[in-house]
Amino acid sequence: MKILIAIDNSESSKALIDRTIMLLRNALGSVCLLHVAAPDPDFVGYTVDTPVMRDQIAKQFHVEHLQVQEMANQLRAQGVEAKALLIQGETGKTIVDHAQRLMVDLIVVGSSKHGAFYHFLLGDTIQEVLAESGKPVLVMPVHDGNETTSNDVP
Repeated sequence: MKILIAIDNSESSKALIDRTIMLLRNALGSVCLLHVAAPDPDFVGYTVDTPVMRDQIAKQFHVEHLQVQEMANQLRAQGVEAKALLIQGETGKTIVDHAQRLMVDLIVVGSSKHGAFYHFLLGDTIQEVLAESGKPVLVMPVHDGNETTSNDVP
């Protein structure tokens, strides 16, 4: 089974990966970790043409890419076939597009506790993935690492 795990490089991403591997260990064929970097802002007057701005964005992408690669390396060390992707774009659309391109059998996304204002600003990625993907989607609750509950999977 090919599994795509959408991550955001937060503390909760590691928990999401660990829970997925624990839950689906016997069904795993390969895992693709996908981190979607925010697209360039498209508001009036914004340009990314300055060398300073381009360098800053490149440095941020490099850091994010190293983080995703490290997570994939940790999975490989556990004997899991894993690859890491960093793609810039709209989160929900990019997850769905890459799930189709990679011909995955399952998409795994994390759901954190954010309020309505957060969802209003950023849109609801999970709803978009559920609505647009023709693949099964596993939604796992995650937290930022600062809180624990009795339902947490070790």
